[in-house]
Amino acid sequence: MIGWILLAIIVLIILRAPIFVALGAPAASYLWLRGIPLELAPQRMLGTVNESILLAVPMFLLAGALMNRYGATARIFDFAQAVIGHVRGGLGYVTVLASMVFSAMSGSAAADAVGVGKMTVAAMRERGYDPNFAAAVTLSSATMAPVIPPSIIMIIYGATANVSIGKMFLGGIVPGLLMAVSLMITVGWLSARRGYGRGEPFSFGRVLTTFWRASLVMLTPVLVIGGIFSGALTPTEASAIAVVYVIFLGLVYRKLKFSDFYRSLVHTGTAVGALMLVVSVSGLDAWVIAREQIPMMLAQQVTEMVSSPTLVFIAILLVVLVLGLFMDATPIILMLVPAIAPLVTAFGIDPLHLGVLFCIVCVLGLITPPVGVALYGVALVSRLPMERVFAATIPFFIMLLVLVAIMIAVPSIVTWLPNKWG
Repeated sequence: MIGWILLAIIVLIILRAPIFVALGAPAASYLWLRGIPLELAPQRMLGTVNESILLAVPMFLLAGALMNRYGATARIFDFAQAVIGHVRGGLGYVTVLASMVFSAMSGSAAADAVGVGKMTVAAMRERGYDPNFAAAVTLSSATMAPVIPPSIIMIIYGATANVSIGKMFLGGIVPGLLMAVSLMITVGWLSARRGYGRGEPFSFGRVLTTFWRASLVMLTPVLVIGGIFSGALTPTEASAIAVVYVIFLGLVYRKLKFSDFYRSLVHTGTAVGALMLVVSVSGLDAWVIAREQIPMMLAQQVTEMVSSPTLVFIAILLVVLVLGLFMDATPIILMLVPAIAPLVTAFGIDPLHLGVLFCIVCVLGLITPPVGVALYGVALVSRLPMERVFAATIPFFIMLLVLVAIMIAVPSIVTWLPNKWG
């Protein structure tokens, strides 16, 4: 029975059915064929989303949408350009740095890709950069958003796997910074090969001026992350404070109009509605999988075949990478995490180490065809075909895969900070 359900899900995804239909229809069919009352479906779906921690998701999305509306991204971009725009291929470095700062406020790869991409792609084209390179840097830089806290997919992972979200956030800091460094190394290598020029000469006065203009905006992640890590705020409370602070900044800058606020609410409501529909349906799928005892059978089979925790760790991430080609991060987390939980326990895998790398590999799916959300966003703002954008992103993609391999081999890259401060 469960094999037919999985086959139905795969077929529906290949046929480009909406994700909630692909996940929900087979699960509903299972209930009907097993003679289980169909009232169970809405009960399980509502129970899945009835988690207070999930309130942080719409809050962080709204904060990111509002900042995009009143030009906060432009202030961050100007500061990044003043700091590093003077070197060879400077605008590539600026894109990575601006995305890193914006990541600490939005938590969403799609928001980062579109918000930063609107400026960086246009600016790089004006300076004579290859449009494909401009789009590739923007797209690969967006992968930091779900890794550097606050991260929306880490909130969903933590709630699903019962892992401390505060520790997940701490575990994402060093990998996020290393992702930025690896992307900058790739930018430097490609810029040198293609002979890209330098930007405006460095000016310390310009750095101070742009820092002052961006300082209130960059205080947002300090309030959010500092509040969570100090124990003063829960992630949900921190997300609400972020929204209030962002609205306050919009009023201070006199840039936030009522129409902008309304559009941000509509955008957030639409995104959250679609996301929570998938979350709720995935909860029903997880119940079906658990009822059929698939996780326990999987753990038993794997423990009989494999004795190395590292091989199991790598196998899990490879499955995530393949699923990421066809599915968004949220359904992958909600479907796979309950299934692998017994494996994690049986092999003594650190759930924090696995959780952070699980999220990073999920993020790589956001930049790959055919359903990469961030890839679609960058292709849209750059007005380039998705295939060309991804082809130009391959060097960055390979560099990120190498970084994942290093973090598998050296777990302390992920776990040191949470163990020290968590």
